[in-house]
Parts: sequence; structure tokens; C-alpha cells
Amino acid sequence: MDWKTGFCHPIFKSPRWATINLIRNKMKNSIKVLISIVTISMYGMSVKAQNAKTGIYLTEQDYRSNKLTYVLGDHDKLQLNEFLGGENVNLVYQGKKVKLSKNEIFGYRLNNQDFRFYHNEAYKILDTAGFLLYSAEKLSEQGKGYKPVEQYFYSTNTTRPVLELTIENLWNSFPAQIGFRYSLQNYFNKDTDLAGYDKLSHQYKIKYLYFQETQAKATHAAL
Repeated sequence: MDWKTGFCHPIFKSPRWATINLIRNKMKNSIKVLISIVTISMYGMSVKAQNAKTGIYLTEQDYRSNKLTYVLGDHDKLQLNEFLGGENVNLVYQGKKVKLSKNEIFGYRLNNQDFRFYHNEAYKILDTAGFLLYSAEKLSEQGKGYKPVEQYFYSTNTTRPVLELTIENLWNSFPAQIGFRYSLQNYFNKDTDLAGYDKLSHQYKIKYLYFQETQAKATHAAL
């Protein structure tokens, strides 16, 4: 302390001052997380129909049959309520308000891109050949704050759980596809490599390996 002025020297801060700084830092981080969540959610808060088709898949069979309900017109709106895991989807359809529970519908199509709900979260359907591949934006700590990062997921079919796309998860999900499981270990060094896309053949590399195993089994069975 400076005995002439009565103020603490910055090097010798009191415990109370340190506590205040700690609270301030926590508040700053919380605000950053909240801003990031809002940034992700704003995209799906309220969507007006554009030229591409937008609507709801009420059931898994509707998705398989490409059957949309509540196809949005020019004056209709779709509110996805993605903020903090909202449980419902709200529509203004032909002048009437409609509320649908995410747990009771399969998913939706937004501007010709299909999504499915799982535990109230929307997953973009990227590829359905062999098994389903998804992506979704999740908050990830980046430096001093949080930013939305595209992460990848999969499910063995539309009735099975959506899991993180990792080598370990895939290994456990396909016990009968021995060649595919060994290919995962041979071709991918880390989990983030699994979402690699081959622009020349227009397919995900993981799907190529999956069908290589399927073709090998078919050839062996024909011998």
C-alpha cells in the first residue's frame, strides 16, 4: 500500500480485488457463450419461404416417401426455436398458427435441404447411402471465447440414435462389417478426418470404404 495516498500498489492486490476480477472474467465468458448461442439460433428463429421448397416431415415414412406437410407459401413462416433446445416448432401457415413438438415429428426441409430432429436438436442430412451422415453447428471453445463449429454425426438408420462421428463409435456400430472397421483404422488418423469429401468422385471417403466392404462381400458370396 502507498502510505501517502492510501491506495494499494497494483502488485499487491487484496484478496477481495482478486475475487472481483474472477467474477468479472466468469461474467465475460458467460456473455460470450450467450452471444454465440444467439448467433447460431438466429438463423432458424423465423424463416420465410423462398423459391426452394420448405415444409415438415411428420413421420419417418413421410421422409422416406419425400412427403412434406405444411409446405410454406410466400406468406407463411417457420420458427424452429433452436435457442436453448426449444421443444417446439411454430408455423404461421395459411394465416393460422401451428405448434408441433419436435419429439413427435421426424424433421423438416428448409430450402431443399433436409433436417431431422433428435433430442430436440436439428441435424442436417448430408448423405443417406448405406447409413446416414449428418452435420450440425455446435459451440466450441476457441481461444478466449466460444464459436459455432460444424461437427459431424451419423446413425446406422433413421430409427437409431444419432452419434458423434468418431472412429470408436463407428467401430462399435458396425460389428459385422469387419473390412470396413479395419479400413477406418488404416485410412483415418483422427476423428476429424472422417468427414473428408472426394470432390472428384462426389462422395464422402467414409462411404467409399463402407461400400467397398459391401462389394467385397457380394463378390465373395458369388464365388
